[in-house]
Amino acid sequence: MDIVGRLAEIQEEIQTAETEKLQQENSLGLLWEHPPALDPEVVGRVMQRIRDRIRALEDRKEALLQEQQSLLVEGAISNRRGNGNNGGN
Repeated sequence: MDIVGRLAEIQEEIQTAETEKLQQENSLGLLWEHPPALDPEVVGRVMQRIRDRIRALEDRKEALLQEQQSLLVEGAISNRRGNGNNGGN
């Protein structure tokens, strides 16, 4: 895949991760504000799973940002050498 295409995909993946993270944070907030009438241990496990998912999404976003940065550098180097997707133009 070309650099430009992957950069576009990365941006979409970052947006998806951010959206899901917000949804997870909202769910966690609702559990804090209005705990369901369930066993507190069950609620605690659910909350921990949500926190774990939020952490995983943050890690994924960080990895995507690092990949994005690497691709930008790679693209800049390729263009400088005249090997870019646009033939160095």
